[in-house]
Amino acid sequence: MKQILFLAPQPFYQDRGTPIAVNLMLKVYSERGDVLDVITYHEGEDVTHPNIQLIRTPSVPLISNIRPGFSWKKLVCDTCMFFQALHLVTTRKYQFVHAVEESVFIALVLKLLFGIPYLYDMDSSLSQQIVEQYPKLTFVSRVLGFLEGIAVKQAEVVIPVCDRLAEDIRHHNPRKVVVLPDVSLVG
Repeated sequence: MKQILFLAPQPFYQDRGTPIAVNLMLKVYSERGDVLDVITYHEGEDVTHPNIQLIRTPSVPLISNIRPGFSWKKLVCDTCMFFQALHLVTTRKYQFVHAVEESVFIALVLKLLFGIPYLYDMDSSLSQQIVEQYPKLTFVSRVLGFLEGIAVKQAEVVIPVCDRLAEDIRHHNPRKVVVLPDVSLVG
């Protein structure tokens, strides 16, 4: 049995992509007998699994209907998530952090401050995603790509959702890469 901090930076649970994958991962952890504290956004439906505690970010005025992809709403929620994670690691003992998507930067800071290892559950390249969504932010992509490279290199394991993404991060020299394709929900 492991004590794990799980960072899920999205409304959870909603019946869409990443929250579905997160729920499946939580089910597996629960069935293994691991104990998880899951920090997620304030929006979403509660789900229950044995040994899993959902901790939601505080509800902030004007922050609702959080959509996938980069947004100022997600930045506000991620900041709340960071402070909740910081509080939890000072009061509880975790074997590792499971960081989904951009929460890897929170996990990286926790590793630097407290020495807690993390795994990076990587659905996409964050730097590429921002440029695709907001072409005027191309200048930010280099900085974000650099930071993403540090996060990849410092992770104990990087879990990309496809071989192409695994290949894209190889130049960052990750310690270990395990491709875990998304489960198709189409029959």
